[in-house]
Amino acid sequence: MGGVVRRDHGGRARLAIDIAVFTAAVYAATVAIQIYQPATGGYFNLGESVIYVAALLKSPLVAAFAGGVGAALADISTGYGIFAPGTLIIKFIEGFVAGTLIRKLSGKNTPFIHNLLTIIACILYPALIVVFATIYWAGEAYYGPSEFLMKTLEPPLINIPLFLWIIIAFSLAVATIYVLLKRLVKGIEPPILLIAGFIMVLGYFLYEFFYSNPATGRDPWAATAEIPINIGQAVIGASIAIPVSGWLRRAGYGKQT
Repeated sequence: MGGVVRRDHGGRARLAIDIAVFTAAVYAATVAIQIYQPATGGYFNLGESVIYVAALLKSPLVAAFAGGVGAALADISTGYGIFAPGTLIIKFIEGFVAGTLIRKLSGKNTPFIHNLLTIIACILYPALIVVFATIYWAGEAYYGPSEFLMKTLEPPLINIPLFLWIIIAFSLAVATIYVLLKRLVKGIEPPILLIAGFIMVLGYFLYEFFYSNPATGRDPWAATAEIPINIGQAVIGASIAIPVSGWLRRAGYGKQT
């Protein structure tokens, strides 16, 4: 009995540690790069990459808690507090759905399905990055920690050339091909991440349409302008998470919670 209690206590301790580590990592990734979106007052970020890593390597609970709390804290601490309630719910659901589907569907992965989905992922992901970069991200973009700063100071601008996005897309494609061919990531997992990403995209559109845009005096329909940005955010997040998770699995880091 004592051994069972100790093992249960150890499992809860590992769960708490995983939640703390991934929550901090989601926060860091979310605040590291924030590209302001004037149509909604929101911002592009890399937080999805860590949420998806948590879903691939840990449990739905870890991915959900880290995604919701870590990203909401990032909103609050960098001046985007109006999005925090929506972020908490949207990214909690996103992480939970990603982690749950991965646990339930990863085993249903025949060699044919794996190879087919590998080919699709290795073509689709970098192609989408280049397309979104060409239309939305390449060139000058507002870069800053908060909408408040945008209103009170000269908006900071960064220039991201298209060729840099092409290099990023190519590098992520090579890394994705490697981990999928080595079966460090199963072919069914990349599309699962995009399903979870769709939840994020839909959630933010509804939140911005019904609440944050009207509350800040913006046209509710301007929320449509952020749909492709958020799709790209999910694609880039998955493109980063897949190779990172594959390398961590190769190093022996996997589900323990």
